[in-house]
Amino acid sequence: MGGAVHCQAGGAALVLTVRTVHNVQPDASTLANQPVVSIVIPTCNRLLLLRRCIEAVRAHVTLDKEVIVVDGASADGTGAWLAGQSGLRVITESAREGPVRAFDKGFRAASGTYLCWLNDDTYPLPGAVQAAVDMIERPDLADVGLVAFYHDFDRERNRLDDVWHEGRRFSVYNVRGYPYANFGLMRRELLVRLGYLDLRYRFAAWDPDLSLKVQLEAGLKVAGCRRAFIVHDELMDARKEADLAHLEADNALLFEKWKLPPRDSYPDPGPAYRAFLRQRGLC
Repeated sequence: MGGAVHCQAGGAALVLTVRTVHNVQPDASTLANQPVVSIVIPTCNRLLLLRRCIEAVRAHVTLDKEVIVVDGASADGTGAWLAGQSGLRVITESAREGPVRAFDKGFRAASGTYLCWLNDDTYPLPGAVQAAVDMIERPDLADVGLVAFYHDFDRERNRLDDVWHEGRRFSVYNVRGYPYANFGLMRRELLVRLGYLDLRYRFAAWDPDLSLKVQLEAGLKVAGCRRAFIVHDELMDARKEADLAHLEADNALLFEKWKLPPRDSYPDPGPAYRAFLRQRGLC
């Protein structure tokens, strides 16, 4: 899927059974053959969507990569399908512990120079991950700690910046004035230094929390790559509806932890963000 970007406002899979999050580490053989990027994908009972996501990753990510799937005790044939796949690292939970712990397990097991993450109802467009890596490796962007992918989630509130690609709008968002990455790419060593994810979250808010860690603890920037696109279906199924029960508590924790300003009490961050993109040659 090529197109112009318009600047506007075979063998068995490796299976790890994991019960203790903090003991998940890359094995020695994996570290000896360190990939450029580790892509972490949690899943549970979404086999068809997971297959679509992995097929897109295989077709559209040409970098040396490892794909880590964290299966939350799926009962729809996902485990059997994963066992028959080559080129995947699989972490199988004995019971689903929620997406935040799943992402954290995948990140801790990763060995790539860079980490990025996807949901099972997403997939990257061609060249997206390569574009993000190219951006973070630019010497003049050494102060960028996290590259955000633009994704086509259809939500108006907190929209920070848009890119139109092949007739579709892809966006990045802000949390109370701070840019954040719903889907992003960062150096693995930075995530290690930041202590991985805050496991007090269960379903949501871990990604803005990580973005705030990058900005407020590491003193680095979060910036979107306008050539890196993720398609996000945002499927609302029974699993998602059950997870939404944790949304209010997760968001309350986020706002209290970082002492974020009240809604609508801060200036629109869009103009300053786009000025930064222009200044750095990103727009």
